[in-house]
Amino acid sequence: MNLKSTVFALLLSLLIFMGCSRDEGQTSSNSCGKVTNVNFQTYPKSVVLNFAAGSGANSYKIEYGPTGFSQGSGKSVTTSNTNLEVGDLSSSTTYDFYITGICSSSETSAPYKLSSVTTQQSNCNGTTTAQFYQYDPIQTIMQISYNGGSFSYHEVEFGPSGFNIGSGTRIKGGNGENSLYFNNLELNKTYDFYVKTTCLIGDSNTFKKFTYTATPTCPKPFNLNSYVISGSCNVGLGATRGFSWSSYGSPQSYTISIVQGVTDPPGAQTFTTSNTSIAISNMYCNWKAFYVKANCSNGTGGEWAGPFVF
Repeated sequence: MNLKSTVFALLLSLLIFMGCSRDEGQTSSNSCGKVTNVNFQTYPKSVVLNFAAGSGANSYKIEYGPTGFSQGSGKSVTTSNTNLEVGDLSSSTTYDFYITGICSSSETSAPYKLSSVTTQQSNCNGTTTAQFYQYDPIQTIMQISYNGGSFSYHEVEFGPSGFNIGSGTRIKGGNGENSLYFNNLELNKTYDFYVKTTCLIGDSNTFKKFTYTATPTCPKPFNLNSYVISGSCNVGLGATRGFSWSSYGSPQSYTISIVQGVTDPPGAQTFTTSNTSIAISNMYCNWKAFYVKANCSNGTGGEWAGPFVF
């Protein structure tokens, strides 16, 4: 081999060596560290993850799915916290989790795989139901009931009819509270409400959908009562009797109807008042019960409440 060939071979070897060194250097320069010290706590419908940050990571992608799922096909959430609750899981189900550190838009760590994490059995198996009341144009009341025993709180996600759950507005009731309030819903517009009940931390039933069109209604009175103010139905001109009730909203007036038979329908003998009570004189013994209904300013009348037997 002549000198020129020898020099060429040496230069070629040097270039190949430098190219290999540069690739190895790029691989080793990835300082985005893998998370460590991964711990978890299971609940019936969620898993709480705790882990130590890898070097250089400022956020983390957690991908999860049933055990054995292919990475890239599961659900995922990105967070800057090293403590995270992954919710909306199924009870008594086994999951895998992949935790990947994110250092920049182009640099991530190797994923940490947490395998075969099984959620607990749920004891929150009761049914949640909801009813709507709107006695004021700017406020809607949702009355929620749960038939599965005690509970901690109710949670609602709502939005225009047809919205995708996850994109709506969520509100949470207080501990043991059954009524939730929604202000300034657009009148005559239909909304979807997804409601779930949490019995204990991490243990809730599934979201159940209810639909409501925001339309004010005239309230139905409640807490009906009647009492003698003076006199007696057998003496003189008869007794003076008081009638009272409670009501939501601010109806324009109330109509009460006094009936002689406890099974008689309302409407025979009526009186109107703007208050939630009225006193009626000359009450003879043949009157046995009363009904009351609200009259609203928009010209609508509410549902009769009663009979209250006295």
